[in-house]
Amino acid sequence: MNREKKRLLIFDDERSLYQLRQNLAGSSRIEPVAEIARWEELWQAMAEVKPDAVLLGSLPEIDWGEFSRQMQLYYPQTALMAACSLRELNWEPFLRNLGFWVIGKPIQVAQLEMLVSRMEMPCIPVHPGSSVAVGDNKPPADSAPAPSANESKQIITVYGPKGGVGKTFLSRELAVYFTQQKRENRPLKVLAVDFNLDLGTFATSLNLPRTPNLFGWVQAIDQLLMAVVEREGRHPQSLSHAEWQEHAAAVRISPQEIRQYVVVHEPTGLHVLTSPRDIRYSFEIKDYHLYLMLEALRLSDYDVILIDTAPDTTDATVQALFFAQRVIMVGNPVVDSIENIQRMLKLLREAEYPEERIQLCINRLQRKEMFTLEEMRAYFQLHPSKKLYTIPDDEEVKKSINTGMPMILQGKSAAREALEMLGRSLLPVQAEKPEEEKGLGGKPKKRASLFSWLWG
Repeated sequence: MNREKKRLLIFDDERSLYQLRQNLAGSSRIEPVAEIARWEELWQAMAEVKPDAVLLGSLPEIDWGEFSRQMQLYYPQTALMAACSLRELNWEPFLRNLGFWVIGKPIQVAQLEMLVSRMEMPCIPVHPGSSVAVGDNKPPADSAPAPSANESKQIITVYGPKGGVGKTFLSRELAVYFTQQKRENRPLKVLAVDFNLDLGTFATSLNLPRTPNLFGWVQAIDQLLMAVVEREGRHPQSLSHAEWQEHAAAVRISPQEIRQYVVVHEPTGLHVLTSPRDIRYSFEIKDYHLYLMLEALRLSDYDVILIDTAPDTTDATVQALFFAQRVIMVGNPVVDSIENIQRMLKLLREAEYPEERIQLCINRLQRKEMFTLEEMRAYFQLHPSKKLYTIPDDEEVKKSINTGMPMILQGKSAAREALEMLGRSLLPVQAEKPEEEKGLGGKPKKRASLFSWLWG
């Protein structure tokens, strides 16, 4: 059966356009209908040729989020494809999250034809970010959360570009803090996720078992993907990594599946998705597993999802940063930690990552440090309105870590007050009032100031 060729608009530099034009000349599936080398020509070309797909052979310096929104608004049936070099593949999760199909360079005609074939399947969406459940043309009725729950969800990633600065400690304390808060007279549903895949210790910090864990979820995802591949009549071992990515982009995992893989911290009700027990299992976790898990988490009914990351720039960390609404970047007041924060901020700024998402926190701050907070602010090039949060050094912290008893659940201390202040800045919800704050007749006392009114 003869199938109609897909009309392709290509954006790339002149030299690459010439080579790609030659390669596509014999394609039976793709017809290049427009080629542009200047970004300013894109919208005019779109209006003139109305392509089925747009291929970005090079990545221009633009507002990617705004471009994706405009394309999906004005040309919802046009597929977006981006070709990434090895250096640019770190941004693949970000592009996928915006609805792009991502392929590697050098661009192969077979890759493009495979994408086109997949887009023609009735159960495959035009944009990978709007994927549907496999084997069904519409998602199950109970798979999507209520709009109000999704709108109020907070995904918070705790990251530090240097090890040993207290990321896991801070993640634990904030996760427990959020479980103590209420929204609409009910406790918040909180999930902590350990994305330090090889050496994560979040479960250990709360004296929790590490079974079940997220590797069990990875195995379940693999079984689902293999079933899809076999249904297409292909052998799983014959697929390349890029082909697995394309299959994964068309799958949606039900958020209800998450509960099978979490452990519960009974004293607080905190749910924890722990890292694998065995370091070797971490090598089997691929970027597309992480993408599917994060997408399911985004659609879940948790009010707060807090992700503890490793001090690196691997797939898990990069995806956690781009899925997050808020990022806590943690460091210590020492030279190498401060330098690494500055380097990471520079990288994120160059990638046009929204800096308003980032909260900087200096942990284990003592009264007399080599660097003042003003010097650190200047080195980080922070806006004058940007607050630099600090957690003071406290002798009780080490005991808290060794016993698995969070500081938030203990008596008052300078460290606890600082942690609560950071928590309020991330999620300003009102906690339940203690009995002693109520006035005569059970009525609450009059709030003393604007700040106590804001933060409860």
